[in-house]
Amino acid sequence: MSASELQVAYQPDDDGTGKIVATVKSGEFSARGAAWVNPIDVKQTFVAALRSFPLTATTPALIEGGFWSKEKPGSLEQCHLRIVVRPYDVRGTLLVHVDLSSEVWTTPDADLQNLATIRFTTEYVAVDRFAQEFEAVLDGERDVAVLTGISS
Repeated sequence: MSASELQVAYQPDDDGTGKIVATVKSGEFSARGAAWVNPIDVKQTFVAALRSFPLTATTPALIEGGFWSKEKPGSLEQCHLRIVVRPYDVRGTLLVHVDLSSEVWTTPDADLQNLATIRFTTEYVAVDRFAQEFEAVLDGERDVAVLTGISS
């Protein structure tokens, strides 16, 4: 991996869903996490948002997965993967914000869960390339999609 980048792979299941596995690094920090998703939903929401211009703070490109709340439909009870791409500055630089965590199966006790937040900056051309690669990953035409950060 270069100084800052996000790598995303997809492992399909036989029920139409699959697991996104994300590995992210920025500087000395790195983490890996995963979440189960519906690839059609990911293409229609996250990949489509990555291709929009300009991204805004109120409508960033967002994907998240984990254990969804039964009491509050549409909200995560336990987030295992969240990727957000949003504007960073007025020059068009974008911020990639990745939250990853381990799964806690037996209890929602936050003390037993490993968490990582890693951020780096990137640019629209890299995000566009990542969107194309990510769609190919979801379609089984590519192994990994890579979003590179801006070298500082």
